[in-house]
Amino acid sequence: MSDEIRRVALYGGSFDPVHPAHVAIARAAVEQVGLEQVIFLPAAQSPLKAHGPVAAGDLRVEMLEAALAGEATKWGTVSREELGRPGPSFSWQTAEQFSREGRAGTEWFWLMGVDQWQQLERWQRWEYLASLVTFLVFTREGIHPAPRPGAKAVFLRGEFPGSSTEVRQARRTGGDWEPLVAPGVAAVIRLEGLYLS
Repeated sequence: MSDEIRRVALYGGSFDPVHPAHVAIARAAVEQVGLEQVIFLPAAQSPLKAHGPVAAGDLRVEMLEAALAGEATKWGTVSREELGRPGPSFSWQTAEQFSREGRAGTEWFWLMGVDQWQQLERWQRWEYLASLVTFLVFTREGIHPAPRPGAKAVFLRGEFPGSSTEVRQARRTGGDWEPLVAPGVAAVIRLEGLYLS
C-alpha cells in the first residue's frame, strides 16, 4: 500500500575496512526493527577521530559493495553522500539531506553502537539529529545504556565481534587477516596493497 511507513536506517562509519560484524549488525537491525533498507555511509573524516581513514573513499565504497554482494543487496546500499562533502562528516547534515530528499512516508533511523550512544553529546548538533531520526543502538553484554532525554532510541541486542583495527593490524604485521573480512573485501585489499604500513 502506498500509505505504508517505509523504515530506513542510516549507518555511518569509516568502514576502513568493512568487516563481517558491520554487515551482521545491519542485518540484525533489519530483522529486529523491520527495516526496508540500510544505507551505509562511509565518512570522509570522522569529527571525533584525530586521523582520517587509511583507504581512500572510492576504495571503501568498493569494499562495502563487495561485502554487501549477495543476499544483503536486498536491503543494503552504499551512499557517497558524506564523501562528497568537504571537511568532517557531520551526521546531522547527512540525516537532514536524506530526510529532505527522501520519499514521503519514510521513518528514518540512525544505526550505531553503544559506545557512540554514550558519547552522543560530543556529536555536533546531536539534539537536531535526534529530531530527525530514531537511534538504533546495539548494546553489548554487561552494558545497560541509559535513555537520553530528547532522543528516541531502540536498544538492540546481539554480539558482533570484530574490528577494522584488528584487520589493519593483522595485515600490517603479517597475521592471518583474510578470514577477518569477506572474500571480495580481501580481494580489494590485496589488489590495492592496503594496510601494509
